[in-house]
Amino acid sequence: MPESSTEELLSRWERQLRKGLLHLLVLAVLDKGETYGYKLIAGLSKHLGAEMAEGTIYPLLSRLQTEKLITAHWQIMESGPARKNYRITDAGRNLLKAMQAHWSQVNDGIEMMKRS
Repeated sequence: MPESSTEELLSRWERQLRKGLLHLLVLAVLDKGETYGYKLIAGLSKHLGAEMAEGTIYPLLSRLQTEKLITAHWQIMESGPARKNYRITDAGRNLLKAMQAHWSQVNDGIEMMKRS
């Protein structure tokens, strides 16, 4: 089996990291206000510096809805198709706070390791 290059390994690690943080990131965006799928995808892609696929985000939004962490409703537009808007629930906000606290602990641990 050939050795993977550093770039390949880093790329795989970055994808896994983004995938692992996606729940937190989506909830954090929705905590700032209601939005629709395409705008959510564009914002995440811009801030993460990587393309977010619809095939990744929409199934996640569906799971978050099933878990009652977000709600969705259709908004009729004067021009163009209707949009499905998503909003965080109280349960989603509680989970987000717990996730952010855990992320802070992990980040603090990483920073301590770097200094020692």
